[in-house]
Amino acid sequence: MSASKWLGYVGYEDTLYKLAKEVKDNFQDLLKEWKELQETVQMDSNEQKFQSSDMSTSSCQNTDSVCVSLKQLERLKSETRILKENLPKVLNREYITAYGKLNTAEKEMQTLRTEIENKSSEIEHWKSRHQNSMLQVEKEKEEKFTIQCEVSELMKQLSEQSEYCASLGAAVCTLLWRVSRNEDSIKSFLVGSKVDDFFVMVHHTLESYIATYQDEMPEEQTDEAQFVLALCGIITNIAASAYGREFLMTNNNGQTLLGTMTTVLSQTPVTHSARLRNLILMCLYNISINQKGLKFIMTIEGIIPLLAWLLTEERETDNQIHTMKLMQSLTIASDNLKLIHQINEELPIEVLEKLCSCKHPELRETALELMMDIKAVQAEP
Repeated sequence: MSASKWLGYVGYEDTLYKLAKEVKDNFQDLLKEWKELQETVQMDSNEQKFQSSDMSTSSCQNTDSVCVSLKQLERLKSETRILKENLPKVLNREYITAYGKLNTAEKEMQTLRTEIENKSSEIEHWKSRHQNSMLQVEKEKEEKFTIQCEVSELMKQLSEQSEYCASLGAAVCTLLWRVSRNEDSIKSFLVGSKVDDFFVMVHHTLESYIATYQDEMPEEQTDEAQFVLALCGIITNIAASAYGREFLMTNNNGQTLLGTMTTVLSQTPVTHSARLRNLILMCLYNISINQKGLKFIMTIEGIIPLLAWLLTEERETDNQIHTMKLMQSLTIASDNLKLIHQINEELPIEVLEKLCSCKHPELRETALELMMDIKAVQAEP
């Protein structure tokens, strides 16, 4: 039952109840007056029986008749007239109709009372559930706060652990980087089953580093940057030896790692991480010395546009020199006419001419050598 319908029933119930009560009260008053009238008539009748004999007339000798004095008769007539006048006012059609509907109204009232009791029970039930829910919410809030505190503590511990691992990795890998400068140590380094694990670890570390700091690279003095630089330095030193270059080119994880380093080269902003690009460019140049390595680099998609972009946008002179050396290494390969055309398309001649006239002697000399090599290849039949 809707709230509006229930309120309508309640109002209708109150109206019927008031009308029925008023009818009952008026009816009781009429009964009372009627009884009083009957008692008065009875008393007058008794008085008439005990009157003197001179009051006994022929009219009083009939046992079926009652002797009433004129005074009492007038009074009775007056009261009867008053009753006749007042009775229609009390028992009008509205009250008679209401009295006839009294039983129906009482039944409806009882039904409404039952519904109200049911609704009250239902309200109490939902109140109880609401209170239980509120208690549960408070309990969950407390648990959530406890979990947040635990998560905060774990995040703090994780941050401390990460800083410790970065510091430890930077220290260990920096020492290993220095050791790897000795060519004799490369063979010892590449012996064993853990070499593949090391290549995979470097691969994932570079991917994570770029994904985390692509928008804003950390300073090179931080432990994270030192750790990554040391890893790239180790790979560069491995590629600096003939045995290391051959090992990298015959190892699937080594080739995957070199592809990742090329990707890092394209994703680092030219305003940051100059040293990281320097190590990667030296590594790729060392790989290009190996015949397999040269072919591998030439198969890297977008390598020429990447090198042309670096040569144009790079601000560090050493990185420009290593970029041109790598391009020079690619131009002296056989069957590279297509590559030369691609260099001419991607690298504006004005850029090379500008580099050929710069003040830095090594940069100027390297630029002149690259331009001569390109012209020499173009002049071949």
